[in-house]
Amino acid sequence: LAQAFSAACPAKGHLCARGATASELQPQTRPAARCGCVVPRFLPGAMADEELNEAIRRVILAHPDGVEAGPSALFAAVKEVCPDGFSGIPIGKFKKMLNKVKAVVREEQEQARIEAAKPKVGSIENCPERHGLKRFLTNHASYCCDTCRCYVPEGSPMWGCRLCDWDVCEGRCHPEGMTLADLRTELRGLEEQVQALVEESPADSKTKLALVEADVHKLEKKLDNSTAANLVKWALERITEDEARAQKKDIIAGSEALLCRIEAEFEVINKKREAEVTAE
Repeated sequence: LAQAFSAACPAKGHLCARGATASELQPQTRPAARCGCVVPRFLPGAMADEELNEAIRRVILAHPDGVEAGPSALFAAVKEVCPDGFSGIPIGKFKKMLNKVKAVVREEQEQARIEAAKPKVGSIENCPERHGLKRFLTNHASYCCDTCRCYVPEGSPMWGCRLCDWDVCEGRCHPEGMTLADLRTELRGLEEQVQALVEESPADSKTKLALVEADVHKLEKKLDNSTAANLVKWALERITEDEARAQKKDIIAGSEALLCRIEAEFEVINKKREAEVTAE
């Protein structure tokens, strides 16, 4: 029981005014006889009742019989832990406060029992045991989403917990998460499209370049919405937030360079058409 009150006064284990000086306490105070700490008299007042409620609660939780322990046993336990601080409290007042504290403790224990009895079910955000989900790519086509029960093709992103054997498909159930590799691959694909249009120079190259430009702006929006914390969470390999920021910065620089190249190609196309019109 004494250990239950060790946080209150390391010197003697009794409940003094936690960290307060004599000038900060209520006017009616006196020094404890044993260790010199200032202990409030338990006269009517919010502070005295709050201290007593906490003391009763700790004694109940530390007592072998818990809330079934009788008032006399708990009163004796409180007085044993802090004889100077609690000797002045009437037994009648103690019983009234004890009943209130017991009611609160019983309600908390009942709620804890109800929660513990509930079946543990996973969700799109977490596994049944709340270990957290980790993004991965499926290595075969037999993975089944535990939320929508659909099978996922090999190489598809999923979120799962191996301890619970809980897997959730990405996109349909779990929110889609763009990794740095995904963003980098998307940028590389857009760069290849621009290069192909420059080399082939089709008649509708300006229209196709405009479509690619729109896709680059969509990529930039994805980059803006991707925080370093999420990029670390969604990464398939372990990286730090600083590394994620640096890689994101490189991808942003690449998207800006690609937009500049597209603008330059627009100018080339416009000049070419102007020259054709002049020749006509």
